[in-house]
Formats: sequence, C-alpha cells, structure tokens
Amino acid sequence: MNILAYGEVMLRLNPPLYKTLMQTETLDMYYTGSGLNVMAGMIQNGFNAKLLTVLPDNNLGKAAAAAVRRLGISSEALIFEGNHLGIYMLEMGYANRPSEVTYLNRTESAFNQHLLSDEQMAAALKDVDMLHICGIALSTSEQSRKNALRLAEKAASRHISVCFDFNFRSSLNTDDERAELLSAYKTVLHHAEIVFGSTRDLKELLDISGKTADEVAARFMSEYQVSRFAGTIRGQDKQAKTIKGFLYENGTQFMSAERQVHILDRIGTGDAFAAGILTGLLEQWDGQQTVDYATACGELAHTTLGDSPVLSREFVLDYMASPTDVKR
Repeated sequence: MNILAYGEVMLRLNPPLYKTLMQTETLDMYYTGSGLNVMAGMIQNGFNAKLLTVLPDNNLGKAAAAAVRRLGISSEALIFEGNHLGIYMLEMGYANRPSEVTYLNRTESAFNQHLLSDEQMAAALKDVDMLHICGIALSTSEQSRKNALRLAEKAASRHISVCFDFNFRSSLNTDDERAELLSAYKTVLHHAEIVFGSTRDLKELLDISGKTADEVAARFMSEYQVSRFAGTIRGQDKQAKTIKGFLYENGTQFMSAERQVHILDRIGTGDAFAAGILTGLLEQWDGQQTVDYATACGELAHTTLGDSPVLSREFVLDYMASPTDVKR
C-alpha cells in the first residue's frame, strides 16, 4: 500500500529543558510538518510512504531531505527550489503552563511560493493508493491552496482515496480571508473519503448545526459524502490530562476509553492518532479496534520528543496488551 502526503516541511526550534526563549541561548532543532508526521507514522505501521513538498535548494534543504529519509519516507517526490524553509519557535509548556508557538515568515517558504506543475503532480501520484492533505496548506499561501485543490481533484479522478485533516489554524488567517478559505475547504471535502477534525471544526468553520455531536457529524458526513470522520477529544480529570478518540463509520460511532496522558512533548500527537486510524482502515480492522489503536498511538506520542511518530506498530500493540514500565 503506497501513501502520499502533500505538506510543508518546517524547521522547529525550541529551547531545551522547557525553558522560554527569554531564558536560553541555545535551541534544539527538528524537521517537522503534519504530512511528514503522518507519513512517519505510516512507515512505523509498515506501509510505503512518500512526501510531496518543496525544500530550499541549499544546505538547509539538503538537511531537511536527509531528515525525511531518516524517518524511512521516500524522497522521490521532493522538489528543491528557492532558499527559505518555514520556521516555528516552540516554547514547550510544563504542568499548567501551555506551550507557545511562534511562526517566522512562513508565507515566504519554498513550499508556499511554488506552484506545482501537472507533470510534478502526475509523477507524485503515480502508483499511489491514498493521498493525505493537511488543511494548513489551504491557509499558508495562494500557491499552496491551489496545489492542494488540484491534487485532490487529480487524485479523485484517478480513484485514489483522499484523506483530509482540517488542522485549521485561526492564527494563519484573517476574517477577510474566511470566505475564500471556506470555499477551499468545501472543495477538498467533496473529494475526501476520510476526514480528521472535531465537531467544533464542523460547527465553527462549516456552520453545521445539531443538538448533539453525533447529529453534527451525521449531517456533515451526509452533506459531503464522507465515509469516515475521526478525531480526538481532550479533557482534564482533576490534575490529569486525558485523551479520547472517536471514529464515525457507516453510520456508527466508535469511541475509545478515556486515556490519561503524561506530556513530554504535545506537538504532533494528533498526527500519530491519524496514522493509527489510517492503519486500521487500510488493514480492515473493525471500528472499535481501529479507534482504540489510534488513541494508543496518540497517547504514546505525548511521551517522545519531536513531532514525528517513532514507535512501531508492534510497540503500540504490546503496550495495549500489557502496559509496563520496562520492556525486556
């Protein structure tokens, strides 16, 4: 099974040891991005994955490409052009202090300045069974939005399953851009079979109403002919933070048990959950098994540094069967 993601690779810079930017003179660096993270998760689950993105044609772009390959992701669809990589600064939260993200000149990155050609799209989609598109690509530039819309259309016309993640970031858009962004979301959704998001996304962005979450999800799936809709619900039980996964499939809602999470690194955990859901669907597991596995993937992703999933399917299944402090 071959899976392709279209998404931006970014450079994440964060102070070590949960410091703020005001407290440090050194920064740890990671290469990250939603598409990259989901594809890393698919590699850990035993699938073939490649990333369609644009990296700067310089040493930083080469280093980013090497990071992609280290995760096991194919680099055959990487494009090198321009001289800038999107950057974000992460001040990692601790206990009651939330993490803070600061983006640096993201719209000028090589990814957001490049308009894909028909030939580049056709080459990337060759022999692909599923395409993953992150909603952030609809927000960051006119070029990336056009690329995402055309890719979704071309994939659907080739009978390639389209998976779409809302990943809506209000900080990347103004109120004046809302109408155009909403139109782009609706266009992609009409091509998508599998969607990740929350009922809040459906209500706030798509204006879908309903008395209950089930009713909102059902109306959304009916209107856009989506076969699966999945996501996580976060909560707090006394001093413990929790996560619970859901999956709507064929008119049925599957819900995982509420899991307590201990946060070493919060970023990228939703991408680990998404990779877990896609694994269950591609392996044709039943809905309950799928959402339980995906939630365990998301839970464990809180315990590893960096955005990309690094734990294998076997590790997650062993953990689900018998949680332990030490594996021997």
